[in-house]
Amino acid sequence: MWSWFRKKKVTITPAPVVSDARWPSPPACNTADDADDPPLFSPVVHQLVQLYDDGRVSVVGESYYQDALRVAVRGAVAGDDFHSHIPVTAVLVPEPDNEWDENAVRIDLLLGQQTVKVGYLPSELAEEYQPDLLTMHRNGKLGMCPARVAGGGDKYYGVYLHLASPRDTRIANGTEDPVIASQTDRTILLQNDYSCTVTGEQDHQEILSRYAPKGNIDTVSVIANLTFCKIAKGKYQGEDAIEVQIDRHRVGQLTYAMTKRYGEIVRGLMDRGLEVTCEAFTVNTPKGVQVELLMPADPHRVPRHRMTR
Repeated sequence: MWSWFRKKKVTITPAPVVSDARWPSPPACNTADDADDPPLFSPVVHQLVQLYDDGRVSVVGESYYQDALRVAVRGAVAGDDFHSHIPVTAVLVPEPDNEWDENAVRIDLLLGQQTVKVGYLPSELAEEYQPDLLTMHRNGKLGMCPARVAGGGDKYYGVYLHLASPRDTRIANGTEDPVIASQTDRTILLQNDYSCTVTGEQDHQEILSRYAPKGNIDTVSVIANLTFCKIAKGKYQGEDAIEVQIDRHRVGQLTYAMTKRYGEIVRGLMDRGLEVTCEAFTVNTPKGVQVELLMPADPHRVPRHRMTR
């Protein structure tokens, strides 16, 4: 679970944002006197856009919406483990006019052509997610993601979302490029999510020694240029590889597998007349000075259930 770190307007009824997330161990529900708002249904009037789902985020305030949750899961009782929790689809509705929290993000569950309100994002997360969800809302869209319901029976129902980071929400929303971090004139700087090993540095130690960490410094940050070369030997001899340069000097290349991952992206940018660069760092090892690139996590990544409604 994270602690972080896309017509008509849906009618919104504010409710208190409370911090009583009920997953993974919903408490016993031993009294009929618990406060429970009547289910609030809203028609689906926005385009629903699937957000990246590789994360887990709690929902809070579910104790106020037990009747709604009971309706959403048709009274089913979830088991005690993940695979026994009830799969549902959540819709994230930004509420900038919420009287309790101007950063609020309401959580509804999708029921055919309508949704029902079941809680809120925790306030510290809502503040990070809401700006991008508002951008989507202004464009007639709402984000949705897979979710699961736990509890039922003699326990409160609780909800948690399969939802990635706010940055991934921006990517799904089209407001952030998953590959390009910045562009200056004709030079592209790639995103720096993933550490990628360079090979062949042993043949370029004279050049790399200029960028080696000195004294108590562990690493030296550099900017690497990416272009193409041919693999000189081995199983993939003659195939393209991404060549790594520092200050226009060759210092190694990416493996065939990493070239397959990033080659299309680098080639496409170069074909547009752009110079492709990335952040990198050097480190001293028993084998000499080595280079690690910082690259986009996965340029071909898409949500597991990418779709719109």
